[in-house]
Amino acid sequence: MFELSVGISFAILISGVQCLIPDFLKADVFNIHRHAAVETRDLLHKPVTPENVTYYLYTSKNPNKFIKLDPSDLEPLRNVSDKLVFLVHGWTSNRETAWYEDLKNAFLTTHPNYSIVEVDWSEPANQYYYVASINTYDVAKILVNVILDLNKNYSVSLDDVLLIGHSLGGQIIGFVGKDIIKVTGRKLPRIIALDPAGPLFDTRPEDKRLNKNDAEVVEVIHSDGGTFGFLRACGTIDFFPNGGKSQPGCKRIDLLDLRSLVDPISCDHRRAGEYFVEAILNPDELLATRCSGWELLAKNQCDDVKVNLGDLTTNETGTFYFETNKERPFSKRKQSDGISLSKVLSLLHH
Repeated sequence: MFELSVGISFAILISGVQCLIPDFLKADVFNIHRHAAVETRDLLHKPVTPENVTYYLYTSKNPNKFIKLDPSDLEPLRNVSDKLVFLVHGWTSNRETAWYEDLKNAFLTTHPNYSIVEVDWSEPANQYYYVASINTYDVAKILVNVILDLNKNYSVSLDDVLLIGHSLGGQIIGFVGKDIIKVTGRKLPRIIALDPAGPLFDTRPEDKRLNKNDAEVVEVIHSDGGTFGFLRACGTIDFFPNGGKSQPGCKRIDLLDLRSLVDPISCDHRRAGEYFVEAILNPDELLATRCSGWELLAKNQCDDVKVNLGDLTTNETGTFYFETNKERPFSKRKQSDGISLSKVLSLLHH
């Protein structure tokens, strides 16, 4: 709890003054943060190394039993038949996180030719938040080396790589995209950030955080904006369920009262992943409307452009809004003949 308190307190200190920081000073603020984080990490003797990042492969042939990948021998991934999906968790998390299992099952049910790689960077993720947020750079570079090795030596096209990250993982995939561009001169086709981390990132210059230039399509789902998630639009297409700040069925928390952080700490924050899982299982159910503001949706003052949250091929751009129920099924639309609710719950609970 001490690490949680220190990490959040540092995040509040910086994020709480974000509106007061002119753009030309954001680089200086970031450098102060980076220096403090690196100094702390050095004192803790916890540098990030490739051994701190591990990879677990699931396919339709082994949906319930992983193959632990050896980064020096990625033969199991040679000539993947379809998309190669990397899942990247966030702060204080690991590969046991519920959304990994749920999204893995959702993909293998609806896209059986996909290969799913669960990335575990739990050791550098379980440090003070402001240190973990700097560790994202190193984790991203380690993941980039794996992806480039797959591309160069195992016939995996960059066009077949899909990155999905939650919280700090959402920032990691942005850094991966940036590094891929630097090395290859080209962009990954699509990355998907599930409520990317906001504290200490919303005060950074654009090139030091997830942004719309990190891939051809940068899809972002905002569910806890202004608390643990990034508040503003930062992708090519940004989804703001229920306005993007507070989700139905979740209690609000007070960042200045640590007693409120016991259970509800991650409810709003994790909803982005829960919505996305449901959207993959039933891609026509969570339909979002392009709009200039959440309050305009109820007034029917939005564009006619609509996008299904589960559409992995859309090239639409802009900000999109949709409303959800308090619990599963989150869609307010009548359930289609896609994956039944009982099937959804069965997949999520097993």
